[in-house]
Amino acid sequence: MYKLLALDMDGTLLNKEHKISRENFEAIQEALRMGVKVVLASGRIFGGMLPYLEQLNIIDDENYSVSCAGGLVLNNTMSKVIQSNGLNIEDLKYIYGLTKELNLSLNVYTRDSILVFQDDIFSKFESIANNVPLKLVDFNSLSDDIEIYKITIINDSIDAVMKMKKFFKKLHTSDIIQDKRYKGIKRLEDDILDKISTKLSDKYTVVKPFQFTLEVINKSCNKWTGIKKIAEELGIQNEEIICIGDSENDEHMIRNAGLGVAMANGFSKVKEIADYVTYTNDQHGVAHVINKFILGKEIAYAEV
Repeated sequence: MYKLLALDMDGTLLNKEHKISRENFEAIQEALRMGVKVVLASGRIFGGMLPYLEQLNIIDDENYSVSCAGGLVLNNTMSKVIQSNGLNIEDLKYIYGLTKELNLSLNVYTRDSILVFQDDIFSKFESIANNVPLKLVDFNSLSDDIEIYKITIINDSIDAVMKMKKFFKKLHTSDIIQDKRYKGIKRLEDDILDKISTKLSDKYTVVKPFQFTLEVINKSCNKWTGIKKIAEELGIQNEEIICIGDSENDEHMIRNAGLGVAMANGFSKVKEIADYVTYTNDQHGVAHVINKFILGKEIAYAEV
């Protein structure tokens, strides 16, 4: 019997409107009533997860979340931290130097805010996805004891903008292009993020949640290390865990879970390593997994 269900958010639990469908919600509630622990495991900061935790009715001391792709793991009342593996100011200086060299943008995630060094439209995409305000800061003013749980590197070229609009429909590409600040918008090589990922991967955990961004976190953590910590806290074995995700930052948890599930809309690499491929995030793929493997119901919402 599966006792813990870990869910990625964007592209997995949430549909293209960034909402939890009625089908997913009802299936999750039924699993919760059976005593299954439901854990959201996201690249978002905790503040960006809170509205969905509230909607699922799992904000209490005994339920947990994995935020910042594993950089910070805590219970849903924020009263107990069970994993906190951050980056320091020296890491930030090194990564910031590389991004400046390659003409890329960079955002810094703390526990409850996103720090940015540039006032641009790309950071606003991050703000929408995380449901938190941005803080524009001077890089040189940061204190040595700053708590950093994740750094996002962004390919902020015109080609990336065209890809971004699929994920964030609240901002219109035409508005971005016409904005006076973006008359000199960049054109970067398609593989620019792969190049910087190669440079960073020896020192850090580096994953690509979208084609136009990289997440950089402490080498010792990822979503799976966070889920495993939660499972240990609850006395749950690896084989009793289902993990569902769609992108590269879900790879560790899909590989190691008792049942690793990829979304049909997920990265090809993720689908290749999964034990099972469910329907897309717009076809209630999470609900299908819950019904099939937890509730024992064969419900197919749509054709894959």
